[in-house]
Amino acid sequence: MVTGKNGKRIAAIFMILLGIIWIVPIFWLIINSFKTDSDFITSFANVKGPVDYLSRMIPRKWTVVNYIEMFVGGSGTNTTSNILAMFKNSFIVSISQMVLIVVIDSLAAYAYERLPFKGGNAIFWALMYISMFPNVVNLLPMFRIANALGWVNNLNALIWPGICGVFNIFLIRNFMKGIPKALDEAATIDGANSLQVFTRIILPSIMPVMIVVALFAFNGAWNDFLWPSIVMTDVQNQTLTAGLRLLSGQYEQKWAHMIASCLVSMVPPFVLYMVAQQYFLQGISVQAGVKE
Repeated sequence: MVTGKNGKRIAAIFMILLGIIWIVPIFWLIINSFKTDSDFITSFANVKGPVDYLSRMIPRKWTVVNYIEMFVGGSGTNTTSNILAMFKNSFIVSISQMVLIVVIDSLAAYAYERLPFKGGNAIFWALMYISMFPNVVNLLPMFRIANALGWVNNLNALIWPGICGVFNIFLIRNFMKGIPKALDEAATIDGANSLQVFTRIILPSIMPVMIVVALFAFNGAWNDFLWPSIVMTDVQNQTLTAGLRLLSGQYEQKWAHMIASCLVSMVPPFVLYMVAQQYFLQGISVQAGVKE
């Protein structure tokens, strides 16, 4: 029988192993980003076992040329001259989607939970069931709509289609259920309208889950690959994650450049998570909408 102390040790060992499994690919990317392309290609040729593989991970000559050429340009790298534009596009799309999702989805959740209307519950669950279809089935209709609106090669095609996430509405709505409706009634008696109840009573209480939704929205928009690859054909309007596929040279693969670019693209979501880590964990752990 596993005692409490032994159980904690087993759990700690298990978490350490999971951490190692997660961090090894990141470590691999970091080490190989400091190699030249020729060093990367030749370093893993004719490997003779795990020990030999690990020994070849260390660069023969450490260099930051991949990071320099990423921004100032270099031979055989198609997107280096456009990498800053891709960064700008990714930030515009991710921040815009994050703000719009937080505003629209919170208001929608408030309407479904606190402003009952005829058929509201049926509409909500119908949207939930529809959202269970794979996103790939929406690609053709979304592209036809974007083309009709003149949004092909326009950032509007990346911003607006994803702002009404039914799962986000469901998450915020469930969080609101923990807020006593007596607070709404007291505010209404004092003369507050529905919008004032939302901004002064509901919004401060659901801030933890709002931060979680904002983080998910930013990461989802930043890491989106398929839809930008379809609707954006102009490199200048491409986002960074989808633009990484263009880092292949015309005649050769610039693997070390691609690795460095992948690492750079991971920095903004990582920094955002580190800054908002406390609120993120709070949003997961808090079970009621009202703080104790």
